[in-house]
Amino acid sequence: MDAVLHWGVELILTLQTHRTAALDVFFRAITQLGGAAHLFIVPLVIWSISYRLGVRLLLVLLLSALVNFALKDAFAQPRPFNLDPSIGPDREVGYGLPSGHAQHTLVEWGIIAAWVQRRWFSLLAVVLVVSIGLSRIWLGVHFPTDVLGGWLLGAALLWIYLRYGERINVRLSAAGSGWQLSCALAVSLVFVASCAAFPHTSHLAGLAGLWLGSTLGIIVCTRLLQMPEGGALWQRVLRYLLGMAVLLLWMKQSGTWLPADPGIAWFLTAWGNNLIGGLWLTAGAPAVFRVLRLTPGSCR
Repeated sequence: MDAVLHWGVELILTLQTHRTAALDVFFRAITQLGGAAHLFIVPLVIWSISYRLGVRLLLVLLLSALVNFALKDAFAQPRPFNLDPSIGPDREVGYGLPSGHAQHTLVEWGIIAAWVQRRWFSLLAVVLVVSIGLSRIWLGVHFPTDVLGGWLLGAALLWIYLRYGERINVRLSAAGSGWQLSCALAVSLVFVASCAAFPHTSHLAGLAGLWLGSTLGIIVCTRLLQMPEGGALWQRVLRYLLGMAVLLLWMKQSGTWLPADPGIAWFLTAWGNNLIGGLWLTAGAPAVFRVLRLTPGSCR
């Protein structure tokens, strides 16, 4: 492994001899499409494109994050700049293997491409996934093997979703609400247990709350509310703008409530904040859209 990492360092140093300000700006913009952009893409799909596709995308990405954080902690592999400080100046926190940007982007755009079913879109998705992976190497925040590992893991998760996702959805949809609630809580507890088992995965506390809030919201929406499906373009745009305005405001405000020390209070606050955020994504926003008559049709 040391030889592989040394090769990675040498490759990154070679690439960075060709760095320019313009290329750095380009790759930093591209890399954001595999990170912060998820916050904007997933709600867009849920509220303005297809609720059914969007909630599946959200849940699969959350499971992808669970696997990624756990493996990062298990491998505990340093990042390139940890081995050679001359690499940079970009920095990331946490361990490197596997690359979350590479993994989650492949899962996200693979699911969307499978839904769109257009060759041009699939090609665009491949170009985007490859570009984001290369940006992580160019910026020196991941070894090439980190990116490759992320792609392989993402491909495996995508295959599982495409092979078994519809079958799982049919069974869950046919189950009673009590059984659905039990499954939602059980998976949320897996997130919590993983957070306890892997000391460097504190983000899983928030993801546990986001999972539970999102799944509870899905149950409520599909049984009692109206899915934000279809509608005129102006309705779709207004749904997204309104939903994001509330979501971003909540994230900004709730972030100020996190205690400084990552103790029990921090974990409970992160869990609760994200639970409410998940509820807004999958039930709160659809309820508001219905009141404002921004959603045609029925969730049944």
